[in-house]
Amino acid sequence: MEIITQKFEKYQDQEIKKVTLKNDCGVAISCLSMGATWYEFLVPDKDGNKHNLIMNFAHCADYYSNGLCCCQSIGRVAGRIKKGHFKLNQQEVQLLPNENGNTLHGGNHGFRFLNWKITTQKEHNSVSVIFSNKISEKIDGFPGDLDVEIKYTLNNQNQVMILYTAKSGSKLTLFNPTCHAYFNLSDQPNLASHKLKINSTQYLELDTELIPTGNMLAVENTPYDFRDFQNLESAISKNNGFDDAFVIDGASTNLRPVAVLSEQTSGRAITISSDSNCLVVYTMSQNQPGVKFIRDGGKFAQPSEAVALEAQTLPDAINNDDFGNIVLPANTTKSHEIVFTFTQK
Repeated sequence: MEIITQKFEKYQDQEIKKVTLKNDCGVAISCLSMGATWYEFLVPDKDGNKHNLIMNFAHCADYYSNGLCCCQSIGRVAGRIKKGHFKLNQQEVQLLPNENGNTLHGGNHGFRFLNWKITTQKEHNSVSVIFSNKISEKIDGFPGDLDVEIKYTLNNQNQVMILYTAKSGSKLTLFNPTCHAYFNLSDQPNLASHKLKINSTQYLELDTELIPTGNMLAVENTPYDFRDFQNLESAISKNNGFDDAFVIDGASTNLRPVAVLSEQTSGRAITISSDSNCLVVYTMSQNQPGVKFIRDGGKFAQPSEAVALEAQTLPDAINNDDFGNIVLPANTTKSHEIVFTFTQK
């Protein structure tokens, strides 16, 4: 097991660090302090060549030149909050909107815009990087101050574990984090050889602004039916892309498998486990301007080149009673975990 910490670059007069974690199986991940961003997920082939399974950019500025939130940490609240408005402890709260009058992914001062402090940890069979920050309500507009840790761990079972822990101050607040990770398990700039399976029989109905209506619809006989493995590129074509929340079957706060993404040519697969009740599936739209990922040598990305798989509590849960509890009481600590398990046939 190995940990390497190095300077990545300077961005907006801040020194950005890159931390690389290596296990004993030839798998490595790296993360950036800016946005607590998952930067690489490197796996070896039989010849020892490394393949990056997630999308990334050459410079920090590239992450903020588009709306992809590429592989960045999202919080305090992932997804959209309708009109940036909710009631908390009988008080009306109004956040600053940042998308069509709604508040998306924690707003314009959320987790992904912060440069995080770094510590590292090495165990016998795992290595970790811990990102920490004090989030002030004066900075992001959410009620209450928050101490946050985001811990990435790589172990010798080829699992990447992301643990989000938040400790509130003297006020109630909200906490619904995720990693906006984009995957392409192949060596091609498309998802033609990918299949996706989701442990879900329902998805959320959305309005024209992609805000949940409160209704849950059956996936059966729709392009949303991933109960068994479905070709991802075919589903994207049928549905004109995805920006949708899938309701994970079975009410549970325990860690459990929620989805499997597999790639036929290489035999690579990622199993996603989570303790939350939702998986958001997002594919890039036709109008994403000037997106050029590193792994394609700086060529313009295609709409179906990668898929974002975001495990979280259902979006706009604070305005829908049956969507899950994202309230963090005062002086309380809460954690959420996502595990990505890599396998290869």
